[in-house]
Amino acid sequence: MAGRRKLEKLADFKRALKQKYGLGEGANYTPWIRVQDVKSHGHSGKIDGIKSGRTHHTLSEQETCFFYLAEFSDSVTDIREQFPLLPLTLSLKISQLLDIDHPKHPITKDPIIMTTDFLLTCSDGKRIWYEAVSVKPSEKLSDKRTAEKLDIERVWWELLGVPFHVFCLSELNQIKSKNIQWITDPQRKKYSSPSNKVREEAKRLLMVGTMQLSDVCDTFSQVWRHS
Repeated sequence: MAGRRKLEKLADFKRALKQKYGLGEGANYTPWIRVQDVKSHGHSGKIDGIKSGRTHHTLSEQETCFFYLAEFSDSVTDIREQFPLLPLTLSLKISQLLDIDHPKHPITKDPIIMTTDFLLTCSDGKRIWYEAVSVKPSEKLSDKRTAEKLDIERVWWELLGVPFHVFCLSELNQIKSKNIQWITDPQRKKYSSPSNKVREEAKRLLMVGTMQLSDVCDTFSQVWRHS
């Protein structure tokens, strides 16, 4: 994929749309903002999606945790991160009606294309619906400017008839997310499955009774290396 892009002026936004950023779904979707488009603070990441078959871009630890929780949900069939609120004229009109300053680029002062962290496609087997989610640290919710921008997002999605949620990471959700990440990691990295011979040898070496998880992992690791 290309390196860092500039998203500062209207011409940059038009070019991004021509290049299909923020468009499509499933494996054909490219987020409006990618990891390489922003200055990293060590918490951004790229995750191989199991359901979408493409790489997802998360820009914070909270977004990463939410992604794993969302993908593990049976009702979620597609996840589109960094989803652009287009057209720009609509978010500008909403900010005007709410008497809120529309987000601007800090250098050019041009209004920017706002994004919602996640747009989920959901299904119960009979119907399909969408849900929009903004991921925010709980301490940010008391910030006036954060609340104003969330209001613009909320109204934008309400006009489209799409439920809008704000997700704040809790300790329990973080534990769940880490567990999902751990258990699905082999599938994401497409590790080769061990042969029947390796599996039988590993089971033979395991002792009946209580064992430390680290000892079990060491045993399987040794069998795998010598297979």
